[in-house]
Amino acid sequence: MVMNPWKAVMAMEDKERQNPMIDWNSFHKQAGEVLGEQFWQDIAGLIPNTGPRIDIYYTAGSVVVLAEIPGLTSPNDIDIHLEGQTLVVEGDIPRLYPVTDNRITQQERFFGSFRRSLPMPKPVSANGIYARYSQGLLIVELQIEEDSRQPPIPIDFSQG
Repeated sequence: MVMNPWKAVMAMEDKERQNPMIDWNSFHKQAGEVLGEQFWQDIAGLIPNTGPRIDIYYTAGSVVVLAEIPGLTSPNDIDIHLEGQTLVVEGDIPRLYPVTDNRITQQERFFGSFRRSLPMPKPVSANGIYARYSQGLLIVELQIEEDSRQPPIPIDFSQG
C-alpha cells in the first residue's frame, strides 16, 4: 500500500510539533522515500538561497557559529557584530569564475551580498568574541555569560 505523500509529510509535522528539536536528516530521508529524490532537486530550484550556509552549536562555555563564505581576501570583505543577543554577519560572496547567469545550468551555491541575523541559543557576552577565517570558513566563538539573570526588581508595598 502506497501512503499519500501529503499524509506522510503531515505525520512528520505532527511528530515535529511533539518534539521541537527537528531531525532534518531524518525528515529529508523520509520525505525522499515518499516523494523521491527528484523532489529535493526540484524544490532546491524553487527556493532561492539568500546567503551562506551556517551552523551554530554550543559547548559548556561558548556558542560557535560556522559560516561557509568562500573567496574572501581580507577582513574588510565581511562585517560581524553583535546586536543584543543576535550575531549579524554581512558581506559579499564573490563569484570566483567568469560566467554570466544565462550560462549557468544548475546553481546551488550563493553569490552576492548578504546579511544574516543569527539569534544566539544561549546568552552571550559582548566581550571576548573571537573570529577567524580559513579556507572559506568563518568561525566565530562567543563566550556564554555565566550569570545572565537580571537583578530582582524591587516591589513597593505601600499600605493605603
